[in-house]
Formats: sequence, structure tokens, C-alpha cells
Amino acid sequence: MKRISLMVFMVLFLVVIVGMSAGVAFYWHYIGTLIERDATANVIAETNETAENFRRAVEADQRVVDTIALTVQASYPWKETEKLERFLHLQVKYNEFENLGIIPLNDDEQTLFARPDLLDESWQKEVLNRALDQDTFVSARQQDPASKKSVFVQAASLHDGMTPVGALFALIPTERYRAALTLSSLGDNSVALVIARDGTVETSGRAMPFDNVYKVLERAGFVKGQSLSRLRTHIEQGDKVFMRYQLDGQYRLLYGTALPVNDWYLLAVLPTDFIQAQTQRVAWLTFGLFMFIFFLFGALGIYMFSLRSYSNRQLFNTAFVDPLTGSDNLNRMTVLFSKRLRALNGHAALVIFDVLKFKVINDMLGYERGNQVLQRAALIFREKLMPNEFVCRNFADNFVLLLAFEDRHELRARLTKLLSLIRRDCTTIDSCVMVDGVFGVYEITGDVPFYIAMDRAHLALENAKRNPKEFIQFYDEKERLRIVQERQLENIMEQALADGSFALMLQPKYNFQTGKMEGAEALVRWNHGDRGVVRPDDFIPLFERNGFILKLDMFILEQVSKFLAKWKQENKTCVPIAVNFSRLHLNDSRYIPQMTHIVDNYKVPHKLIEVELTESVILNNRELAQNVVRGLHNKGFSVAMDDFGSGYSSLNVLKSLQFDTIKLDKEFISGCERQNSTARKVVRGAVEMIKSIDATVVAEGVETEEQMKFLREIGCDLAQGYYFSRPIAVEEFEKLLK
Repeated sequence: MKRISLMVFMVLFLVVIVGMSAGVAFYWHYIGTLIERDATANVIAETNETAENFRRAVEADQRVVDTIALTVQASYPWKETEKLERFLHLQVKYNEFENLGIIPLNDDEQTLFARPDLLDESWQKEVLNRALDQDTFVSARQQDPASKKSVFVQAASLHDGMTPVGALFALIPTERYRAALTLSSLGDNSVALVIARDGTVETSGRAMPFDNVYKVLERAGFVKGQSLSRLRTHIEQGDKVFMRYQLDGQYRLLYGTALPVNDWYLLAVLPTDFIQAQTQRVAWLTFGLFMFIFFLFGALGIYMFSLRSYSNRQLFNTAFVDPLTGSDNLNRMTVLFSKRLRALNGHAALVIFDVLKFKVINDMLGYERGNQVLQRAALIFREKLMPNEFVCRNFADNFVLLLAFEDRHELRARLTKLLSLIRRDCTTIDSCVMVDGVFGVYEITGDVPFYIAMDRAHLALENAKRNPKEFIQFYDEKERLRIVQERQLENIMEQALADGSFALMLQPKYNFQTGKMEGAEALVRWNHGDRGVVRPDDFIPLFERNGFILKLDMFILEQVSKFLAKWKQENKTCVPIAVNFSRLHLNDSRYIPQMTHIVDNYKVPHKLIEVELTESVILNNRELAQNVVRGLHNKGFSVAMDDFGSGYSSLNVLKSLQFDTIKLDKEFISGCERQNSTARKVVRGAVEMIKSIDATVVAEGVETEEQMKFLREIGCDLAQGYYFSRPIAVEEFEKLLK
């Protein structure tokens, strides 16, 4: 019974094995037939798409030639030949032509070329005649005499109104169309050829060791009664053709279709081993499926493992892959940064790229087009990376690159090339976008943490955004220290104001004629505990940017009002004090009421407060400044224009605004003490003009006796400067009041 049971088991086992083998063999053959049929359909579809891509590429170049022709014929007659040749040269460089030229119809006119030519007159005459006859045309492949490269000639006729005046031609490298003739999805050994009807190869997806396809196919043995003559007939008649042939012991598939360009024909050649490889892969997959049935539990384990692997990949993609561009994201760069940096031997640069005005692209062309711009930029970055380099998309239109670094000149040239590739985005036929961007670069020295390198590259990027003409900015340590110092000042400015660290200084104004002190300007100094006295140039621009200047100006006004009230109570002589106010106040409707409230709170006469507004503040918004000046006058305050002569429109300002005092800028009066007749005349004329509108003239920055004498001579009213007195503390100023 045991022997019978074993025999039954063996027979059943053999039956199963034989049945499985027969099933596998049958399925193998069946799948191979299906794959060959599917591959044939893929070859046809891929070839038709390649033919369409080639047509679009040729038409795109013809549109470029037509566009240049419109510009050229608009400047007819061509008198400014040098300017026109420069234009042609730029177009050759921009569009990557071999040459570009204008052939005039009139023999008296000069033939113009973008680059030195070796094109004889008969060739030029033939191009001219064909262009005038056909309006536009594309020639067969020929050799550029200058560069010795294979080129196509694309030409367009030129007209003056309805009268033909010449032709514009472009020499376009045949290699330009290789990208449009790739058959990458059909295997690396596949190739697409553009041929003339006589078999001459015009261009191809890659370099070919022959010039005529018929000469090569003469050695081929066509199967099933197909022959070379039959192939010729199909090509000459423009019919589609699909054949199988044998060459050098290898079977190949050949599919051809007519092109709408010059009666050319497109041939796609595909080795059959590509199909056989696909058949084998599917067959082994089939065998695996049978093994799955036979080894159920083992396959179940494999399935669980693959499910887990898939989940891990999904988690990986979620954590480390940008879903829009397919590039790594910043998390991935954070993980790999140290490893890649070591692989580059520490000689690297962290570069942040940002698209300028990307929101405009989204608003004008839509988010889908904007996404295409980002996808293309990511693709260009990935394609141009060298070993161990890295690129990731950070967010929105922001990319981060880790690049090998030797010197700034080399890196700048490389980034310039990358931007030129990104700049003209024509990923869609009907929408070309000019993409501008900027780079922030940090040169990595030593083992720098990633977040520090990012911060420094971002700092360089912000500098590039502020000055887009310099679209590549390298990190500057001085700029970082300045920002750190500014941030430190911002952290303590509120407390410093509350603690009284801002001190009031007064610089007296003296009457030129009597020598008496008749006023002063209120200035501010910051007594920082650790840094000592902080110069106004270090904190006033910062406070202008962050808005704290509004509080500081009102603080100075309150200090001035407080001291004026004190002097009045002590029966001391009170002189007008000038207080500077920022441009930010002009946009604040509460400015004049708040100022009036502070002064009135100390019962100070308004005539003792002089409001100083800089010339640049007034020029920014003259109408608003006019309303503010009028409002201040209505409240009884006098108004002075500071820094007269530092801008470009001082006279225009004087014409439209009524000031009580005009302060001559230090730079404006500089040089008048020397024997500079022009400077003296300008300053003298300005003073006479100002006094003619009944305004007081104050000269700032008087530092020498010669300046003092000249300014007194021409009639300036008051002087302010180190020649008379530096800015002094309130206690010293009180002594002067005696």
C-alpha cells in the first residue's frame, strides 16, 4: 500500500510537472506573439510621434527665421550695416545657428553675415532665387564651408512692402534635430533616420557611418519576398512601409513614414532582439506566476515582503521626494549633505536658485504652466550634475544645489550656463516663457553644518534679489555680521528707549552777522552698554526699515519739549529747536495730532519747534508733503527743508512747497571756500534765490574759516557746523543759554 501510494504520488507529481511545462511553453509562445504584435504597434506609434517631433522642430526654427526676417526687413534699406551685423551675430549666438546672413536682391547692396563666410556667389544666388520663389524653404543637408559641419539652410524672403528686396538665410546644424529623432523607449540600439527619396541620409538620431541607406540595405536579405526595389518604391511614393530584414546576421524591423518637410522620409530601425528580450522577460514572469501557484506559502511571504517594500518606498517618497518635480526634497539633502560633502573632499558650494517674479508666471499663464517651468528647471539641474553633486527642490520656485567648487570664476561660468538653459522655456508649443532667476552661493570651508550653510546661502540669495543685475551673489561674512548686529540692536531697542539709553544732543546754530547763538538742531545718540556710543548711521537706517523710528522721533520731540518747558520756567532764553522727522510720518494721519499733543502737554509755544524734513522725503510724494507742510503751518510750527542740494529737484520743490527755512547740505557747499568760481556762483545763486522767497538760509557742515567768511559774505543767515560747535549735551547747551 505504501509502494502504491508512493507511485501514485510520483505519477501525479510528474503529471503536474509536465502539465506546468506544457502550459509554460504554450503561454511563452502566446505571450511572445502578443508582445511582437504590441511591439510592432509601439514602433509605429513611436515613429509617428518622432516624425511629428521632427516636423515641429523644423517649423520652430523656421518661425525663428521668419521672426528675424520681419525685424530685418523693417530696417530696410540697410544703411546701418554694423548695427545689423551685430544684430545678426546676437541672433546666431542666442539661437545657436552656425551662421545667419542677408542676401540683397540688388547687386549694389552689401551681403551681410553674422560670422565671416566662405559662401560663394553662386550658392548665394541659388538661396536667393529659391527664397523669392518659395517664400520660405529648407535645403538638403550640406556642409558649412566655415565650420565644416553638416547644416540645413533655412531661408525666408525679404520685402519692402510688396517688393522683394532679398532673402535671409540661416545655417542650422543637422545635429540640432537629434533630440527630436530619439527612440529611447524602443531600446538603445534603435535609430531614426531622415532620408531623401534617393536614400541620402539628411540627419539622424545619432551619428551614422554611412551617407545613403540604400547602399547599406543592398547587403540585407529581405524575408518573405520583400526586396530593396519594393522598399524604394514605397519611399518614392511616400507610402508607409513595415518590413523585416537581416543585416550582418541580425534581424531588424524597419518602419517608414513620409515627412511633410522637403518630401523627406523617416525610417525607424529596431533590432528584433529588443522584442525577444521583452518576450523573455514576460515569459519568466509567466514562469514566476506558475511557481507562485506551486509555492503558495512562499509566494505569500514574498508578497508580504513586497508589500512592505512598497510601503517603505511610499514613505520614502513622501519624506524625501518632491511630488511635483520628482527631485529630492530638502529632507533628503539634510540627510545626505555630510556624506556628499565628504565625497567632494570638502571643496563644494551650496547654491540656492530662485525664480524671479514666479508669481507673475502663475498669474498670467496659470499654475499648470508654472509647474512645467519648475519641472523643466529641475530636469536641467539633474542632467547637469556631476558625480556626488546634489540638487533638491526646497519649496515653490526655490532649488538648492550642492556643487563641486574650485574657484569662483569657474562656478560663475557654470551657473551662468545653467541659467541660460533655463531661461527660454518652450516646453509647450504655444507658450514660451522667459525665466529669470538669481543664485545665492556659499563657499563651504571645512565641516559646516547644513543649516548654517543654508542660512548663509540664503543671505547671499537675498542680496542677489535686491540687485538682480548681479544674478550671482557670493556669501559675504561682513553682511552676516551686519545683520547679526542689527538683530542685536532690534532685540534691545525697545528696552533701550524705556531705560533712557537714547540721549539728546544739541548742535547750536549761530547768526553769521552777530555771532549769537539763535537756535539748535536736536540730534540723538545711543549709549549702548557693551558697544559704547552707537553711531546714528548704524541705527537710524535700521529703525527706518523696521518702523521704530516713529517712536524714536516722538521721544526726541518729547525730550526737546521737556527741556524747553524747563528753560521757560527758569526764565532762561529759549531758542527754536529743530527736530528731524522720518518720511514714515508723512503716511501717518496721526502724525500732526500726536506731535501737537506732545508739545501742548508741556505748554511749549509752537514757534519754538522747527520741523525738519529731508529733501529726499519730500521728493518721494510731493502732494502728500504739501499737505503735511500746510498742516504744520496751520498749527504754528515752522518747517525746514533739510539737505538742500543733495537731490535732483530742489528748485521744483521750492516752487511748490512753502518752507520757513532752507538748510544747505554739507556736500552742496563743499568746495566753495576754494577758488572754485563755478561752485561759488552756484552757492551764491542758490542763497539769493532762497532769500528772495523770504526763507531763512542755514548752512550745515561749516568746518573752516574760509567757508564761514564766504557764506557770511553771500548773505547766509545761520551757520551750523564744527567750526562753531560740535553737537553737545543738554547741560553744556544750557550754559550757552546764559
